[in-house]
Amino acid sequence: MTIQVLIGMITGLGAAVRGNWSPCGESLQAQLHPLGEGTRGNRWGVTIGAFTVGSVLAGGSLTAALGALGAVFLGSVGSSVALALTAGLALAAGALDLSPLTPWTPKRQVNENWIGRYRGWVYGAAFGLQLGLGFAVFVMSWGYYAMLAMAFLSGSASAGALMGVSFGLGRGIILYASRVITTPERLARFHARASALKGPVFTSTGVVTVVAASLALL
Repeated sequence: MTIQVLIGMITGLGAAVRGNWSPCGESLQAQLHPLGEGTRGNRWGVTIGAFTVGSVLAGGSLTAALGALGAVFLGSVGSSVALALTAGLALAAGALDLSPLTPWTPKRQVNENWIGRYRGWVYGAAFGLQLGLGFAVFVMSWGYYAMLAMAFLSGSASAGALMGVSFGLGRGIILYASRVITTPERLARFHARASALKGPVFTSTGVVTVVAASLALL
């Protein structure tokens, strides 16, 4: 794994983690937990497993395609130039995420009416596919757009795929943590803690992206 790919993975992961606090992410937090899935006759592990498969496949496929396109159009771009551009994108994205400026985003959420209408693995996979693509729902980080550009700059389908897989895995981090929600009281405590973590998480993802980019530019 090269430094260029690692920066793309870090940027993608940071963008995905921030997405857990989007309107769409917070809506899923309120419903896709063991307590809720149990009342619907579904197994939480199956639903979240399907979500993860969907998000990883969607994220990895999108960025793999961009990497393949980069291989076609960027044949003359040297590795050192591509690394510098990648680090520059990460630095800009991290700095913007730490600023009051917010990225352009679609005003769209997943269809919550699917919950209860279909089996857990069906809507789990469908929600994962949409969140893994990123642009199909709310975008909470400049790092998402930077990651897409980084995948293209990688000039490799496999390198691009690693960035998207990192993004896809990060989309469900707070859903994985919801496994402790087995009672209404735990649900209330979980959401209170998640709400309190939003500011620190947003700051830390921006800082980590900036630091990673800065180290690569040294």
